[in-house]
Amino acid sequence: MINGNVNEFVDRISYGDELSFLYNQEKYFLQGIYENGRCVLYLDRWVPPTDDYIWIGIGDQNSYPVQKFLEAKIWDGKSFWDVEGCIEWVDS
Repeated sequence: MINGNVNEFVDRISYGDELSFLYNQEKYFLQGIYENGRCVLYLDRWVPPTDDYIWIGIGDQNSYPVQKFLEAKIWDGKSFWDVEGCIEWVDS
């Protein structure tokens, strides 16, 4: 991970923190929200903008679906772990 520690990044996902990052010249925003009794992760792409979320993961009442996010084939058919060396952690 560029400009950050990947372990800290993953740890912050488990708390539902708001995280901004770049991949392949596109800017993404990941956030966790507690809604309807469940922990939900939303991945949005800000640049270029999209009309809907790129990925939504639903956890249980106590934890965000971090593992589902890390394993999802979101990045050109690859998982987060496959591309984390190309991801740049940035501020919002």
